[in-house]
Amino acid sequence: MEKNILADHARWPNLEDSIFKVGGEAKKAIEEKGREKIINSTIGALIDDDGKLIAFDSVYDTLKNMDKRSIASYGAIEGDKDFLEGVISKCFGNYRPEGFIRSISTVGGTGAVRHVFWSLLGEGDYVICPNWYWPAYMTMCEEFNRKFKTYEFLDKDFNFNIEAFKLALDYALDKRDRVVCVFNSPANNPTGFTIDDSMWDKIIDIIKDRAKEGKYITILLDVAYIEFAGDGSQKKFFEKFSYLPENILTTVAYSMSKSYTAYGLRAGACIIVSKKKEIADSVFNSMKHSNRATWSNITHVAMTLLTEIEKDKEKSKSYKDELEKYRIKLQKRADAFMEASKEVGLITLPYFGGFFISIPCDRSEEIAEKLKENDIYIVANKQGLRFAVCAVSEDKCRISPKLIKDTIDFINK
Repeated sequence: MEKNILADHARWPNLEDSIFKVGGEAKKAIEEKGREKIINSTIGALIDDDGKLIAFDSVYDTLKNMDKRSIASYGAIEGDKDFLEGVISKCFGNYRPEGFIRSISTVGGTGAVRHVFWSLLGEGDYVICPNWYWPAYMTMCEEFNRKFKTYEFLDKDFNFNIEAFKLALDYALDKRDRVVCVFNSPANNPTGFTIDDSMWDKIIDIIKDRAKEGKYITILLDVAYIEFAGDGSQKKFFEKFSYLPENILTTVAYSMSKSYTAYGLRAGACIIVSKKKEIADSVFNSMKHSNRATWSNITHVAMTLLTEIEKDKEKSKSYKDELEKYRIKLQKRADAFMEASKEVGLITLPYFGGFFISIPCDRSEEIAEKLKENDIYIVANKQGLRFAVCAVSEDKCRISPKLIKDTIDFINK
């Protein structure tokens, strides 16, 4: 590689995020034509029917009433004690797994993913992930020189592809001694798919079978959308990660971005679950060191928000009522899209909850480009199209499937 002032490992081309790019185009179209004429399904955040970002009153009224010195102050490197305890309870609900559990504050759920890739893998080790995935996983693997291997997410019957997962896991462990298995469920980004409880039993059995001496398997559960994936019972699968063998570690990437409509506050946690206390503690200590080395500490006010809301009965009720209101609103939008898709014959992947619905198709970039002519802005990826029901009104969710189906047919005629 040609000598340069930039270190070799840090030399990357200019990163143009495709999601932000098409989102910017949608914003420009809205300015030119008016919001009512544009369907902007690019935004990965809750948007109301008037096109405005939803920010929970229960969260931001709490913020407004905080002492400014509390807002301004630093938090502990590992995270405030009340936050670390509160985020475990919030994440697991009534289904806390048994074992030794520690949590560490992170900059959003992204920070938790970062810590897992850094602390539990060495250079050249594998992250395995379904082929419908959040692109930042691959970006982080590139940054840390970890191998990123995908496998076919769903089988021909639209069930989790257990055979493809098994092959990917065997490949990774044949090449190396450490692997991280990423599961973005429930309410997968970008599909809305959720792995069911009986399938989790099969996945865990396969992992346990391959956890031979000298092999270390980390399970990473990215649950960024979990609060929009059901009425609470969707958390029951957490119990399955109780007392797994010592060389299997369970980690959970928890985000306040979606759950508390706190995208810009950049707060979350990595929750560590192990059969052995010494292992949970050692992973915690490693991630605490990474906190100090990477961002020193996370936003104090975000930790305080979670703590105050969860500890105060009145605030907690207001928050839960608001969350349920928008969860139902999101479900109605998704129902409208899925019902209309069925009517017009648009094939979608199964949707169980969350912000997105995906349409498998070839030539997705051409289709997305053509859809702009009909004032629909949608995200294309290698496997198909991602439609953000979180950002589109129910009425527009109902009319979008026909426009998408017609465009797919036109491009592929």
